[in-house]
Amino acid sequence: MNRMAFSFDTTYKGLDPGLYSPVTPKRIADPEILLLNDGLCGDLGLDPADLTADVLAGQDRAEEPIAQAYAGHQFGGFGLLGDGRAVLLGEHVHDGSRYDIQLKGSGRTPYSRRGDGNATVSSMLREYLYSSAMQSLGINTSRSLAVLETNGTVTRRRREPGAILVRVMNSHIRYGTFQYVASQIPTELPRFTDYVIDRHYPQLHATDRPYLAFFDAVMESSIGMVVDWLRVGFVHGVMNTDNMSIDGETFDYGPCAFLNYYDEGAVFSSIDTDGRYAFGNQRPILRWNLERFAEALQPLCSQSALTYEELEAKLDEFADRFDARYNSMMRRKLGISSDAHEDLVDEFLGWLRDSNADYTNTFLELENPGTFDDPAFATAEFERLQEELAAVGLNEGLMQEVNPRYIPRNYLVERALDTYLESGDLSTFNELLTVLKDPYSSKDVDPRYQQPPPREFDARYTTYCNT
Repeated sequence: MNRMAFSFDTTYKGLDPGLYSPVTPKRIADPEILLLNDGLCGDLGLDPADLTADVLAGQDRAEEPIAQAYAGHQFGGFGLLGDGRAVLLGEHVHDGSRYDIQLKGSGRTPYSRRGDGNATVSSMLREYLYSSAMQSLGINTSRSLAVLETNGTVTRRRREPGAILVRVMNSHIRYGTFQYVASQIPTELPRFTDYVIDRHYPQLHATDRPYLAFFDAVMESSIGMVVDWLRVGFVHGVMNTDNMSIDGETFDYGPCAFLNYYDEGAVFSSIDTDGRYAFGNQRPILRWNLERFAEALQPLCSQSALTYEELEAKLDEFADRFDARYNSMMRRKLGISSDAHEDLVDEFLGWLRDSNADYTNTFLELENPGTFDDPAFATAEFERLQEELAAVGLNEGLMQEVNPRYIPRNYLVERALDTYLESGDLSTFNELLTVLKDPYSSKDVDPRYQQPPPREFDARYTTYCNT
């Protein structure tokens, strides 16, 4: 038994006991490590030799795990929630930084409701791949330390082997955690907020108005996260307030997908029947979520110098701040180094909407004309825009920093997962993972890694939460 693999110091257990429940992960005989992230091991100061299957699956534990309580607006409706199939093994401390080590798919908890607490191997492999890709794309994200296959089966859309993901985050505190405190134990809110500031934004304690500065910092980190999603064509798919990290970490890769053909109305999630979380709706939904977060902070107004009018004033800044970051990002994608030419950016976005061209490849074609044999790039309108951009932008160095050559093409992800389910062979999965580890550099690889699927594939492609 090795109890020294992680260096745990779990401060969350010092908070109000109503915020969590002690949990024992389900018993698993002979879990098998399918994937272990050696790079993340290095970042966390972990020796892979110490990370046995029993340690990673929560069978060999250094301390008692917990499941966290939280609330949230799910597709607009408020409810009390919690970790229904996840447990926090502990807070690992390395080199002055603190990381949550969480198991996903480790069995039932007091918050499972009607769920079984389990996870399918395909959904955990998917999260491992997407979190790795997002990290390589330079986007603030949860990270995956390992995937383990269990000896049981799990039935969702189909019957599959069960699995556990070992997820790493700065913390799993979310907008919905504040909503839970505000609705259930409001007197705890000042103490809890101070704890979160200490953990994520300690510099704010030196400001005159730390609670107001905290809301401002959360809004800024969230704007940065969503602008980065839009930069690479990422559709999160389930932007509920309980899936919004307090420090701008992307997490919960259930029904997510990447755009192929540009469509601001693109929805892939099976449960998003009204398009609430469509690609182009991620900006207004972030604003809506921040409103709910501000409401959760309202009890502080009667217990500190904070006023709700100050929070509303910060919310009023959202549109200008988001648009400034978005326009700056789009100028970089187009290789425009100055702060001007907003009209040209808007005109180009209009062309994308009308043409429905492949989003990723469009910017690579602008950088190197003739790269792709796509009728959309042979039109007079595209050539005219290219000429206008060449006069003010198309700075290759700038473009190469923000425009990926490779993204997780949805059909390639499904192919890799299906191959494993059908044959138990991870080679296709690992090949895709390797290509995505360096997405900004061209490689001598199969051209399919840059090819969008047939349009009819995207029209019917559906992703699932698999909870």
